[in-house]
Amino acid sequence: MVSRHKLSGVAGKVAIIASLVLGVGLLESRNIAKATIFSPIRSTNIEGNGNNNIPFNNFLVSPVGIRYQQVFAAPDFLSIEPGLITEIAFRPDAGRAGNAFSSIIPNIQINLSTTSLFPDALSTTFAENVGDDETIVYNGELLLSSADIGAPNQPKDFDIVIDLQNPFFYDPNQGNLLLDVRTFSFTRTTAFDSENTFGDSISRVFSFDPSASTGTDDTTGLVTKFTIATRNNTALIPESSSTVALLAFGALTAISQVKRSLATPK
Repeated sequence: MVSRHKLSGVAGKVAIIASLVLGVGLLESRNIAKATIFSPIRSTNIEGNGNNNIPFNNFLVSPVGIRYQQVFAAPDFLSIEPGLITEIAFRPDAGRAGNAFSSIIPNIQINLSTTSLFPDALSTTFAENVGDDETIVYNGELLLSSADIGAPNQPKDFDIVIDLQNPFFYDPNQGNLLLDVRTFSFTRTTAFDSENTFGDSISRVFSFDPSASTGTDDTTGLVTKFTIATRNNTALIPESSSTVALLAFGALTAISQVKRSLATPK
């Protein structure tokens, strides 16, 4: 069972520091092996039942920007070890709404955190959904593009890719994953593949004001692919970086110990 326990401020800081250390230790090599997770899992090779323009294609609904939170249920990630999320990817809608594009979002902030709240049960107050290990994983100008490639009558490729500036350490045993996006201007990309099913592993809260403190919730969410580097993969640590490697594994150990102590009933 996934714990609802939120990390304390101390644990959150440990997780953030560990993410930075691990980002150096694990990502220094260009030849790292990677695991991929799709959420919702059922949509891995099946087109979602909808399409959506927010938060990355807001020109039709909000030229001033978007605040958008989407939660992903932890069980979608339990097939691999806890690790660093290094990349997030989406795919265009396979219907007429999707198309090839290349666009620059001039100013965007993307945060990740571990939340105790669940799909279809997010608060409409944004701050109440955010975990104590919240990390800014991308900030600034972002180039997004898609070639809109895919087999006939099949989902498109996950080629709308965001390489995170700051990888995020995520342990699904500690809670669900919260994606928090703020855009601050007009953006035009394409309609993204989405899923609108109550009781599945995703849902969202959004506002057409990036500075809003509250928003509207519904069961829709973008079909998403995560690239994750895990600590059990020895290929992740370059031989030339033994000191950093030790720091990286030490950071992972610190996270595990702090989380276990917090989860222990007093």
